[in-house]
Amino acid sequence: MKLRRFTAGLLGVPALLLCGPVGHASAVTPTRDATAPVVLTVAKSGAQYRTVQAAVNAVPDRSATPYVISIAAGTYTERVDIPATKLHLTLRGATSNPADVVITSADYHDETNPSTGKPYGTEGSATVHAKANDFTAEYLTFANTFDKRAHPGVSGTQAVALAMEGDRQQYLHDVFYGHQDTLLTWGSSASVDLRQYVYDSRIEGDVDFIFGNGTLVVDRSTIDALNDGIYSSAYLTAPATPAAHRYGILVTGSTVNTTLANNALYLGRAWKPSSDSDPQVVIRNTVLPQAVNTGGPWLGISGATWTSGRYGEYANTGPGSVTRTSAARPVLDAATAAGYTAGSYLAGPDGWNPVALSAARAVRTAGDPRQVSEPRLPAVCLRLTAALPGGTRVFGDAAETAPPDTARIQAALDACAGSGRSVLLSAAGADASFLSDPLTVRAGEFLVVDAGATLFATRDAAAYQQPGKAVCGSIGASGTGCNPFITVTGRDSGVEGVRRAGREGTVDGRGDQTILGTTTSWYDQANTAKQEGLAQVNPRLIQSNQADDVTFYHLTLTHAAKMHLFISQSIGATVWGIKVATPADTLNTDGVNIDSSTDVTVTNSSIMTGDDCVAMTTNNAAESAVTVEHMHCYGTHGLSIGSGTTYGLDSMLIEHNTLDGKDIWGNVSSFNNGIRIKSYPGKGGTVTNTTYLDTCMTGVQNLIVITPNYAAPTGTTIPWFKSVTIDRAKAVRSVPGASSDLEGYSPDQPSGITLRDVDLDATAVTAKYANITLSRTDLSPSGTGVTVTTTPGDPGPPPIHCVFPRFPASS
Repeated sequence: MKLRRFTAGLLGVPALLLCGPVGHASAVTPTRDATAPVVLTVAKSGAQYRTVQAAVNAVPDRSATPYVISIAAGTYTERVDIPATKLHLTLRGATSNPADVVITSADYHDETNPSTGKPYGTEGSATVHAKANDFTAEYLTFANTFDKRAHPGVSGTQAVALAMEGDRQQYLHDVFYGHQDTLLTWGSSASVDLRQYVYDSRIEGDVDFIFGNGTLVVDRSTIDALNDGIYSSAYLTAPATPAAHRYGILVTGSTVNTTLANNALYLGRAWKPSSDSDPQVVIRNTVLPQAVNTGGPWLGISGATWTSGRYGEYANTGPGSVTRTSAARPVLDAATAAGYTAGSYLAGPDGWNPVALSAARAVRTAGDPRQVSEPRLPAVCLRLTAALPGGTRVFGDAAETAPPDTARIQAALDACAGSGRSVLLSAAGADASFLSDPLTVRAGEFLVVDAGATLFATRDAAAYQQPGKAVCGSIGASGTGCNPFITVTGRDSGVEGVRRAGREGTVDGRGDQTILGTTTSWYDQANTAKQEGLAQVNPRLIQSNQADDVTFYHLTLTHAAKMHLFISQSIGATVWGIKVATPADTLNTDGVNIDSSTDVTVTNSSIMTGDDCVAMTTNNAAESAVTVEHMHCYGTHGLSIGSGTTYGLDSMLIEHNTLDGKDIWGNVSSFNNGIRIKSYPGKGGTVTNTTYLDTCMTGVQNLIVITPNYAAPTGTTIPWFKSVTIDRAKAVRSVPGASSDLEGYSPDQPSGITLRDVDLDATAVTAKYANITLSRTDLSPSGTGVTVTTTPGDPGPPPIHCVFPRFPASS
């Protein structure tokens, strides 16, 4: 039975109501080897096809050869239909970041289909309808943006982002956005049991937004229950499982977030569209929020009762979880739960098991264990408007000596501390600038810079002076002597920006401008110090000190006098969507530096600067559980661990990143590295359980650098890189003489290195004192104390497809 046949009875609210090709398809002649899939490309311009649907149409029917459609960054406003005849097809976002590639529409249930003259219905409203078996979608956003608030007269407000109607379908690292009925799993009859696997993804919606009669597993994902602005409740699932099927919907290892009030979130509503329906849902090992209805989180739809269905919870955590079974909340015992796992749901008669491969390839044994979702800007505590003109970075000496905005910004921050809200700096007409001495953000508050506004750091070195330390703005044996421009000191705090219409808030350190009272800039000082073998005493732009659960979001940071963002001794830190815009020829201006911290995620950011793109180090304590992902680096010194590894680094995951050896002005990195682990005796310690996954490099010289001899010894603590895996790395257009270096310290402390699916266009490599495992790579390391083991390993995923995005336009 088709979904459209029985949605009419569900019209109560809230209810479960449910560019053409560049050339002709025949002109496309992809090249491939005997085992590789055929790759078709989609982009707004400069590719084989301009629309996703045109590329899908070009895939031969019932092909035994896999096809991959690589989709460049952009928003594709189109409906996409993937017929059942398009077998073994993968849609892949080319940037490995689902936020970059959006397929979207805004059709809804009651809207008239121009082709038939009848309403679309629930299933027909889908932005993407995937009917093919063995279909995979990776790094994509599926969106249905229909806004029921804008259509108050519409009763059939179901608007599906993705309808899944094929067997053995995988959705990996995707985003599903909608409101009512976001994600549909559907089989046309009870005799068809279709299996779909959603992994490491984000699902957003408000009413019955994970629903249908198929067998669906949502694994290690983030589920955001939205407030639609109309109703005060949200409903997570709506299973319509046929009685003949043992399994329906499973949510496992995930996190549910919501801003709804207590008791306003329901785990599911039983949907019985036909007499053979026997709804089934299990939610297990998942973090549940306070908002879960404590009296009864399971309901029915249109007269159906949930109690006749099959429901269970197991080993959930969070304030909305329960541990003991009750009439309102059945909890599975351990023996029963053993039969309700992702593997058992998906195995079917053919033993299909995408779970093991996905887990192994994503290396989730490393990295931040938190389920991190995109931050949301806090409510405003106090708003300050700019009184200095925008469009300039130059202010008079009097203003630099006594910046006009220091007192009022700090007073507002002091007043809002502990509120959980923000001090918002906003432009006012032509005035868009704030000029300040150093500022302190305390616990429970955020400093937020509005789109179009800029917070400038004073050029007065005396304002940054640390008591009893080297003179700030000088050159000496030690680089310590300046306070940061912004210091974050307490938990649940941060510095954020508003992004709107391609613009975001900016913090400008003005390292390129002269220090007040001198004729030299902060950068001049750094260059002179390097030439003289000394250190520049310059201020960092933003530093958090022992600030747990800290957030840095949607900011442009530019021209820091030293490091842009330094996170020290934090437990729980999120850096999301920042942009560092500083030339590659500046010294010691790391983009993000993580020191002695735990549970950290740095993601979805673009960093152009004159030192490390992201650096992970241990100056004070051990560091562990760090994820660096979806980063784009330009003209930097690489994605680096070290040089300080004294206290040890463990469980580091650096995945889905790109590195370009030049900045947007054509400056080549002053130390042009890609993957980099560095230390030396005196700063040495262990590096364990560390993985670089899906790394793309272009124009880089030192492709993979693992060295315990980065600098002359200063002590006896020895670097030991025990377990480092580089999985799926690719280098193209490498500079002449490009090479790699794989070193350990001694026969007793060799580096343990695994290279899997490493494809470099420059294969020169030196090695020493290392136990190296190779699997599908063109590198052939050898040298003193080097042991090489070659293994074919598993068949592996398709070869990595690299796309290097342009640095985003300046705000």
